[in-house]
Amino acid sequence: MNRKFRKIAIANRGEIALRIIRTAKALQIKTVVFFSVEEKDAPHVLQADEAYSLGDGELKNTYLNIEKIVRLAIESGAEAVHPGYGFLSENPDFAKACELAGLVFIGPSVQVLQQMGNKVTAKNIAKKVGVKVLESLVVKPSEVINIHATFTFPLLVKASNGGGGKGMQVVYNADELQEKAKLAARAALNYFGNDEIYVENYLEDARHIEVQILGDAYGNVVHLFERDCTLQRNHQKIVEEAPAISISKQLREKLHEAALAICREVAYQNAGTVEFLVDSFENFYFIEMNPRIQVEHPVTEAVTGIDIVREQLSIAAGNPLSFLQTDVKIKGHAIEVRLYSEDPHNEFLPSGKPLLHFNLPWGENIRVESGIGTKGAASLFDPLLCKVIAWGENREIARLNLTAALSQTSFFGSKTNLHYIKTLLGSVEYIGNKFNTRFCHTGLEKLIAEMNHETQSVKKEYLLAAALWNWFSKPVNNVAFWQKTGYWRAFLFIEIIIDEESFNIHFHIEKNKVEFDFKEYRYSFLVKNSSLQENQIELEQNGQVKWVSFFNINGASILLNIDGVAFQLTNGHHLDAYPEDFSTEIVFQNGNNEVVESHLFGRVVEIPVKVEQTINKGDVLMIIESMKSENRVLATCNATIKKINVKVGEQVTDKMPLIYLENI
Repeated sequence: MNRKFRKIAIANRGEIALRIIRTAKALQIKTVVFFSVEEKDAPHVLQADEAYSLGDGELKNTYLNIEKIVRLAIESGAEAVHPGYGFLSENPDFAKACELAGLVFIGPSVQVLQQMGNKVTAKNIAKKVGVKVLESLVVKPSEVINIHATFTFPLLVKASNGGGGKGMQVVYNADELQEKAKLAARAALNYFGNDEIYVENYLEDARHIEVQILGDAYGNVVHLFERDCTLQRNHQKIVEEAPAISISKQLREKLHEAALAICREVAYQNAGTVEFLVDSFENFYFIEMNPRIQVEHPVTEAVTGIDIVREQLSIAAGNPLSFLQTDVKIKGHAIEVRLYSEDPHNEFLPSGKPLLHFNLPWGENIRVESGIGTKGAASLFDPLLCKVIAWGENREIARLNLTAALSQTSFFGSKTNLHYIKTLLGSVEYIGNKFNTRFCHTGLEKLIAEMNHETQSVKKEYLLAAALWNWFSKPVNNVAFWQKTGYWRAFLFIEIIIDEESFNIHFHIEKNKVEFDFKEYRYSFLVKNSSLQENQIELEQNGQVKWVSFFNINGASILLNIDGVAFQLTNGHHLDAYPEDFSTEIVFQNGNNEVVESHLFGRVVEIPVKVEQTINKGDVLMIIESMKSENRVLATCNATIKKINVKVGEQVTDKMPLIYLENI
């Protein structure tokens, strides 16, 4: 038996859509995707066989529009729909709509989605088969104030009908419960179409371990071992690895059996993940099941050799699993990191600037999953730039392979967590496997200090060599002047500003060599252009080689990335011709008035002020949802509101005027 779909629709976007397309093409299955107007040129649109517009506007009108997606899938001739992760992937109404329209939903049944997608019902099923759980309750946001007496703090409040950490809040006392429940409910409504929230006791000193499972329609259910997803910032995973080496062999077997018991109880079909919290005494608690494919599935594929998406498509087409439990073996170790457009120095808030250019890594035992294209990260919905996965014979080799890959990676324009992730992987806590789910919070100050030290430790001579080579090795900038003076024949003088520090140097360039005087020393570098990345060079000095990526802002300024650390260099002689235009200020002065500008791309979700209202410095003027996070726009002075330039629900862009103020 080897049934196969001819054409499938993908009700998702970004890297997971591309991941599904890749396996579908290998199986010679045609793919259909959908897109919002803002993403008409996104990579998943360009790589699919067919693409259909969902229009523009809020998520509920595009990627969460069940009626429109089902109708377009039918019109396209698709036989089945793969929901990916997030959006509608755990929505039983969507699965039911597909079923009624004659489309196969590539996931569990409607009944199982209703059971396992509801966190309280799922916990009751876990308790029924003898697995311990943390006490919990699902409520409407208006009801949350009445339940705190039955729970002990701290509490975790999150969306009832979805995952991914979206809107998740930790509450430490009754005073902050109402406000944080409101935030969680709004995120739940925005991403999953339902504002029900889920409250449970929060276990602070824990590891987050999850078990990957697959089940078919013939009663076969297997596990693909486990993943350690303990490292999370803002309750969203950023580092995942398989297998979990933090647990004993006995606990590993108990977790596998607990996951299988839960899945057998509901006759689970397709791919899913059973998630547990494990305390320092190896007590474990079922927290939820994600009845879908997970963001972190590549690490499991790396150590087992099993293509999970291929199995999903085969199971949905009516085939049994292609292997038995005894066939599943672990080989080596794999680590995945998620690189986001965000600022670790500012509580991981989304970056307000567009991505201008990027370099993704390559190499043996390295895998990259990304949804960004040449036009950058075109999504208002997701800050994920890419996932980088490294495999090694053991954890340390995998870590070293991953660190090397991150040294080849660079992003320009947008702030990212690249440097933070690289520093995290080199920390004694990570290398020693000594951390819990709160480490990214409790250890942030230490890691930021280490990042600052690493930035200061980068050798300036490498930056100077890269800038000189980029500016003057080819006659592209100020051609006439440099050709007339014959810069390749004599040492010439230049002022270079690195960030805000000025250096006066003499330099000389010939063929593949750049020489210059710097701090009473003469440096000589051999330069080799990358054969894989046109904006990357290899610098060699005394046998030591470093990769440097660059992006030209203009003829005077260049952005450089070395070892995951970003710098801006400026040719001081060209400043008059190229005035600086990369200001990051949110507010600018206009006489006695001020214009409050957006500092990011996103959607207005709340405006708690009104025209003619008197405000004080620090008051919240607006809340903008961007890339899974809510960001508060604060007043920078005491003032009166003269005009509000946007409405709730409206999309805003970087530098867009939001509110006009009059100073008091």
